[in-house]
Amino acid sequence: MKNMGSYMNAINDHFLDYYMRHHKVIGWFNGCPVYSAFLTPGLSKPLANTMSRRLISNILQESLPGMVNVGVTDACNAKCEHCSFYNNAMCKPEKNSITTEEMKTILKDCQDFGISVINFVGGEPLLNKDLPELISSVNKDKSVASVYTNGWHLEKKARELKDAGTMMVIASLDSTDPKIHDKFRRLPGLFDKAIKGIKESQRVGLLTGISTTLVQEDLENGNFEKMIEFTKKMKVNELIVYDTMPVGMYSHREDLKKKRIDFRKLFKIVDKYAKKKDYPGIFCYAHFRSHMAFGCTSGKGYFYVTPYGEMCPCDFKATRIGNLLETPLPILWKKLSHARKNIGSGYMNTCCDHEVNN
Repeated sequence: MKNMGSYMNAINDHFLDYYMRHHKVIGWFNGCPVYSAFLTPGLSKPLANTMSRRLISNILQESLPGMVNVGVTDACNAKCEHCSFYNNAMCKPEKNSITTEEMKTILKDCQDFGISVINFVGGEPLLNKDLPELISSVNKDKSVASVYTNGWHLEKKARELKDAGTMMVIASLDSTDPKIHDKFRRLPGLFDKAIKGIKESQRVGLLTGISTTLVQEDLENGNFEKMIEFTKKMKVNELIVYDTMPVGMYSHREDLKKKRIDFRKLFKIVDKYAKKKDYPGIFCYAHFRSHMAFGCTSGKGYFYVTPYGEMCPCDFKATRIGNLLETPLPILWKKLSHARKNIGSGYMNTCCDHEVNN
């Protein structure tokens, strides 16, 4: 039995290293170990749901989704320079967002289809007054729920999110310098609001994360490592790192297509800190979407729901698959997943057009 335990621990560690370049526990949720906001906690009922769905996927030889990002509002109080939602076909200000009851229907459909990780996004999700109600409607035996926010309203909403059963809140910070961050997000005072929100979230018992976006200069001038040190100081559980992509408000940025980030250098810095026990876990999106891990998971294990009830391949790709209130989720998923097998199709996003090599 001792050998069996060591064997199972080795499988767990190898999978996590492959998935996100570390295997440390970053926190605890309902008595279960958490490794990332992107994963169900270890030894939890949602993990059992995940594993059951993977077994069915293998039997059917068909891709099935395990995670969904749900846009609960198209409203936002910031005007972020790099926003992937605005200036994108998935943003339709002429349309009304779906109702709370309609969104609950979609959430239930997602859970009935086996999805075990549900992320609430926007716009700015905390501007939806019914967000706690939506989170409460999620069956916590099947799925975990997390919230991605700019942090402006987080301090006053943290207790409601905790009471609703939220696992983690992730606030966006793109610089450790408040002036630079607020200028980039075009909302004075946002940095300080986000910090207060993170601290209040920790006080009420929520797991916390910081999401940041990088360009090549951040690797060269030390800004990325400053952010890592800052997350350690803040005692957040996870740092989620995105490399800046030419989508949304940055669709015109030809320089981002031509001068791609040095992934070798990025991964070297990530590896320097990610496995240290006294630092937060680091989830590096560039690694996750690379062919060292899973590649682009849109249409393979993930999709995005707009505030209007429409399925899209991901947050960054505006191609409309169909409306989930009009067409059953399994049918739309089959349409997306089958089209996704053709890597040259319109369902692929710019960020996935090039392999990330280590």
